[in-house]
Amino acid sequence: MSLLLVKRSIFTKILLSLLVATIIPFILSNYISYQITGKAINEQLVELNQNSMAITAASLHEYFHDLSLLGLAYYSDPALNRILSSEEVQTPAESVYITQQLERIFARYMEIGSVSYKSALTNKQFNIGTDYSTRVQIPDFRDWRLSRPHEELKGDFQVTRVNQERRLRVNRYFLDITTRNTIGLTTFDVQATQVRELVSALTTSQVSSIYVFIQDDLQLLYAPPGSNESELDWVDDLRERSAGREGVTKGSLLNPEGTYIYYRDVSYDLPVTLVKFVPQSVIDEARSTALGRSLAIQIGAVVLVGAMAAFISYFILHRVERLLQNIKRLQMGDFKLKAPKRNLAPDELDLLEERFHEMALELDRLWNKQYRHQLELSHARLKMLQAQINPHFFYNTLQSIGTLAIKNNAREVSDRLAEFGALFRYSMDIDTEVVYLKEELDHVAHYASLQMGRFKNKLTYAVSCPEEAYDIRMPKMILQPLVENSIVHGLEKGTGYGEIQADIELNDAELRIRVIDNGKGFTPEEIQAIRQRYLNQNPNPAEEQRVGIGLTNVLTRLQLYYGDSFDWDIRSEPYVRTIVTLFIPRNGESYR
Repeated sequence: MSLLLVKRSIFTKILLSLLVATIIPFILSNYISYQITGKAINEQLVELNQNSMAITAASLHEYFHDLSLLGLAYYSDPALNRILSSEEVQTPAESVYITQQLERIFARYMEIGSVSYKSALTNKQFNIGTDYSTRVQIPDFRDWRLSRPHEELKGDFQVTRVNQERRLRVNRYFLDITTRNTIGLTTFDVQATQVRELVSALTTSQVSSIYVFIQDDLQLLYAPPGSNESELDWVDDLRERSAGREGVTKGSLLNPEGTYIYYRDVSYDLPVTLVKFVPQSVIDEARSTALGRSLAIQIGAVVLVGAMAAFISYFILHRVERLLQNIKRLQMGDFKLKAPKRNLAPDELDLLEERFHEMALELDRLWNKQYRHQLELSHARLKMLQAQINPHFFYNTLQSIGTLAIKNNAREVSDRLAEFGALFRYSMDIDTEVVYLKEELDHVAHYASLQMGRFKNKLTYAVSCPEEAYDIRMPKMILQPLVENSIVHGLEKGTGYGEIQADIELNDAELRIRVIDNGKGFTPEEIQAIRQRYLNQNPNPAEEQRVGIGLTNVLTRLQLYYGDSFDWDIRSEPYVRTIVTLFIPRNGESYR
């Protein structure tokens, strides 16, 4: 669980660190980009719309100029020019002719409502058109000047209202070519239908708020349907920016609700100002679209970074986990670690694994050296004990006792003494460490014979071994501790009747020795404990004394002698059958 928590903690730290390092710059860049993009889009919209407005303004000027040129048609008709230039009152026939010519001249423009002509020479007014409510009653001329109440008739173009409808009023004076005196005045009102068609090129599905102003005082000629003139508070600011300037004036007025783009062009002495309102929502939508595309790319980048972080974390933590497992195995005494794979370009973790494996090998070497030192120390103690006891004294004493037993016809006592002497001689021969299998079996036979003499008919011992296995060399004192263990746990702590069998088999690869008994046997927990002690191989003298020269000691000695080629197994069914099997390599006949 702790390993899993550490793994998750490191994985979380790596993942969060990479994500934070990626997301925070993205957020900052998005914020800055959003602001800069909004400003850039606004400037781009202003420039694009001003280019379109320039074309529309030119078209409006052409249209207004064409309207103003209608008055020049009088000069192209000599008869009409003569009648209008006469100071005498026109006859009925002349009046009909004037009316017909005016209808012919102004009939080309359907948006012209009514036309009025007032003679400055006779003060007679002619009216054409069916819209009588829009006719203008032009006052009499006095010294070629209009009266003050009709001061608006002095300008060439004005904006008037007819039935709440904005119209363009055009005033054209008819002058004497030679004297430049005023002959008459023509005035007519024009509906804004053609103006609406011209500015329609500026409207889009998102922007339809187009305003058209004329003159320096910004008289509103056209406004989008439904607009309220009282809400045009920005007109005063626009008037201050553009009033009195010649040529082209353009710019924009910022508003919380959007941007007012204006374009003013003074051509033909007529200032025409176009204003287009772009809602803020259009700008926000444009930069939101740009931001959305950027976010899509960034989200993909974040997902990629997350995937890379997960892969890197797994790649690193997998090797860390493998290293921790090796450390745990080393703590349990297992120094046989699998060598790490060598990479062409090793990184720090690869070097750490290699150094750890080298350390495990060095610990294994030092442990074996220390354990052999403990064995040598034990041998030294036995030799010292042998030197103190003097084995030859025991041999001679046992031989004299055996001779005395023969003289007294105690043949069984003599046999037991002879077996005990052979057993004692084999055990005390410390100089010999490796023996033939035949010698080991003879030693076990002497030991088993003494034990059967002790327990009488309660103990049986049998050996099964092929003759070709007798010449196999092996460490000394291997089988006797196993048989002794079977007697102690099979007879003394068992059912009271013991059966022990040594079954030996030989093949080309190994020598298999099985010691079988019907004693108490081992529980699974005890077998696991033996395996743990075998893996730990603790050379602590106190632990060795507690274990003695029993099963664990035998297994450890064989492992030290044969190395990894040695193996063993225990199968036990208590009080029925317990089998201890040793797998000894056939060619492993010398210390490593």
